[in-house]
Amino acid sequence: MAHFPPSLLDEILARSDIIEIIARHVALKKSGANMIGLCPFHHEKTPSFSVSADKQIYYCFGCGQGGNAFKFLREHDGYAFHEAVEYLAEKAGIQIPQDTEQQTSDNGQQKKRDYSILESASAAMNKALHSESGIKACNYLERRGLPAEVIRDYGLGYTPAGYGFMKRVFGDNATVNTQLETVGLLFKGEHGYGDRFRDRLMFTIRDRRGRVVGFGGRVLGEGEPKYLNSAETPYFHKSELLYAYSEHRDTIRKRKQLVVVEGYMDVLALAAHGLKIGLASLGTAIGERQIREIFRLCETPVFCFDGDRAGRQAAWRALERMLPLLKAELTPTFLYLPDGEDPDSLLQQEGGEIFNKRLQNDAKPVLESWILGLKLLAGQGAEGRARMAKKADAMLATMTDPYLMQAWKQEAERISGIPLQRRRPAVKSTEADSHLVPGFILNAIEERFMAGLMQDTQRLSQISGAGLDFFIDKPSLRALYSRAFSMQADADTQTIDIARQLIREFPEDQNMISRWINQPTVQDIEYKSLLLDMEANDIKNRIRQGVNLGESVQLQTRLRELQAEQQTLKEQLSNTGA
Repeated sequence: MAHFPPSLLDEILARSDIIEIIARHVALKKSGANMIGLCPFHHEKTPSFSVSADKQIYYCFGCGQGGNAFKFLREHDGYAFHEAVEYLAEKAGIQIPQDTEQQTSDNGQQKKRDYSILESASAAMNKALHSESGIKACNYLERRGLPAEVIRDYGLGYTPAGYGFMKRVFGDNATVNTQLETVGLLFKGEHGYGDRFRDRLMFTIRDRRGRVVGFGGRVLGEGEPKYLNSAETPYFHKSELLYAYSEHRDTIRKRKQLVVVEGYMDVLALAAHGLKIGLASLGTAIGERQIREIFRLCETPVFCFDGDRAGRQAAWRALERMLPLLKAELTPTFLYLPDGEDPDSLLQQEGGEIFNKRLQNDAKPVLESWILGLKLLAGQGAEGRARMAKKADAMLATMTDPYLMQAWKQEAERISGIPLQRRRPAVKSTEADSHLVPGFILNAIEERFMAGLMQDTQRLSQISGAGLDFFIDKPSLRALYSRAFSMQADADTQTIDIARQLIREFPEDQNMISRWINQPTVQDIEYKSLLLDMEANDIKNRIRQGVNLGESVQLQTRLRELQAEQQTLKEQLSNTGA
């Protein structure tokens, strides 16, 4: 991993505009000192995503995600850290020092070459599709009703039969062959290198940033396997990718509509009918990572499966895998198509408007789909009801939302007529709720006090005496609190944004720091009141812990002084009408 000097990172952030970066994905509007909008990390109807233009830090009060421009590019756009640094440095016109560049140049240049090869391969496949050898593939796409713009925009292509296509495109030498093997376009056999994809209709697969990372190939005519994906490479991880994610992400967020289908052609058929809302796993059962990405995009996804036995089995596997991620605010549904039909065939028969009505009107709630699946698995009679209860118990144990689990448990008991075993929900920390498990808990006064300090770090210089010992009983926060004071006192850091530097030095606390910064502004008079309350609470805590008589008298005297000062502040507030 690249090591960038802290001063360089500070300069890049100081000269970057986080509002411009985030506004590409989020409609922001002014609200007090900050900008607000709908969170791009979870689905919400009321804006709780705040961006501080002053501090260049964002925070969502709904899901707890927060950080700086580097983190947004990593978490939302899929950049690696060094890529985010290089991207922002280039936008800001900052030259990364040569010694730093040297540390990452080999790896970075190799990645650029690999991505370039994959992009060139996609273009070559598209060109081959429109050549004489690709007539068979073109005819297939024409029969499936895909227009030229879909073929172009989604990077469809063709790889000719036999071996040597990659050699004709890229040349034939040891270095090139090694690169092509690394990115999954060649394999090495007993007789040398050979093309992985031959006589196949090709689907270009992109990552979250829209970079080509691999391919899926459909055999034309006889042959197995029917679909063949790229091998696992440093860029292609089948269990993490969703087909058409980068192409459809913004449309899905805008329309608040997402449909999960089984295959590439289903996604493309939806797009051809004006429904750029489809995503698909890459030929295998959908996994937990992919479902998490789906829920981040949309809280009401429709899982649409073919109406045959295989389709229902795929739907059940998807339901099982989503249980640990389900929360009360997520409302996925399941749409089962008529026997023998898939989205592609129905779209050709009835068009996009009618199919969209199916998605909205015929999809069944996830709970109803679960109960139906249990009934089909269990069978009839008393034994069937017992099997149903047993299976329901096992599945409920994987759920992490206790309230949702209780609701599902009651429904399963009602249907089976058998009381289920009392189980505690699985204890499983996910990416979505990890911010809810801090190493310490702050009360309302402490929370606003820290917000006041982070919003205006000049206030640190005004704290002395007892204030220096605040949070002594919270070691994790104590370290951050003390470091803030040392930064303020250091003459070399007077020009450095303390909150930004704390985020870099305490990355595990950046969500919390971001929250403080994006809270409603703590005005000076409120801050003075909070400081008095903090000292008063500290004195009360020390008295409860036990002190000698002389110290107790002193503390009680100071407490009365604080109460008098607090009363004076209240009178000032009353006189100003605040």
